[in-house]
Amino acid sequence: MGTKTKRLRIAVTCGDPFGIGPEVACAAAAKVVHEVTLYGDPQSLGDTPCEIVAVPVEGERPERPGPSAAGGRAALAALDRALTDLRAGRQDLLVTAPISKESCVLAGGTAEGHTPLLGRFFEAEPLMAFCWDEQEPVVALLTVHMPLKAVASALTSERVERAVRLLERELRSRFQKTQPRIGVLGLNPHAGEGGRMGTEEADHLIPALRRLRDDGFDVEGPLPGDTAFAVRERYDALLAMYHDQGLGPVKALAFTRAVNVTLGLPIVRTSPAHGTAFDIAGTGKADPASMMAALEWGARLASAP
Repeated sequence: MGTKTKRLRIAVTCGDPFGIGPEVACAAAAKVVHEVTLYGDPQSLGDTPCEIVAVPVEGERPERPGPSAAGGRAALAALDRALTDLRAGRQDLLVTAPISKESCVLAGGTAEGHTPLLGRFFEAEPLMAFCWDEQEPVVALLTVHMPLKAVASALTSERVERAVRLLERELRSRFQKTQPRIGVLGLNPHAGEGGRMGTEEADHLIPALRRLRDDGFDVEGPLPGDTAFAVRERYDALLAMYHDQGLGPVKALAFTRAVNVTLGLPIVRTSPAHGTAFDIAGTGKADPASMMAALEWGARLASAP
């Protein structure tokens, strides 16, 4: 991207206090040149040189790391405190450690995850995307956490068109791509193969892409999902139709370096691409590389002109 980052105020929510979020957040935050504030349970964070906004665990702590109502309450409370400070201008960007959807449900919340929560807070329709290298395309997801059998009915021309327009805008403003080229993957094998393997491409994707091209967008598709990543160097971004279609290749290519970026918000938000990893919490095995990448990418994107 070539942008020299300025010193920023980064709000880091430490996620579920019983997962690996606090330890990778502390380890990564200690290595950046920016001003980092950790939002989380002080007991889970331990000794850190960073400023802490204390969000203590309320309720009974689980006997061993795992989903819990106490963990869900603490994670959601930390996010709420950070968002309040961001809205007030006291922080410049948000980096989130993983939360447990099960913990959030046990705490009385929903199983949605960060992206829809942030969308409601900012009254936006965000797009989940992933990046890992300046020379690699941004990978965005049209649909996220829904059963595969529901994806076809969720796919509409309007949704595809809206996602491409948002993606193109963010590629220009955040990623500084002057002439973004976007590849859109098909839903069915071989992108439907002329209707013999499904009609979603003909019914929804092709009309949307035609309108986008008429409006001057450099967009190609629908691309067969089994070959799109093999020719990814042709594109600044790829739009996948569902979760595993996009994230399977991303994690195969850059598991420890992949960063989740929420597009379409008035702020920059990034996060590591891994989960709470309760099974290794507190063992010293957690790798902070993805959290470090989330901090670095967040600062780059927030420093864009």
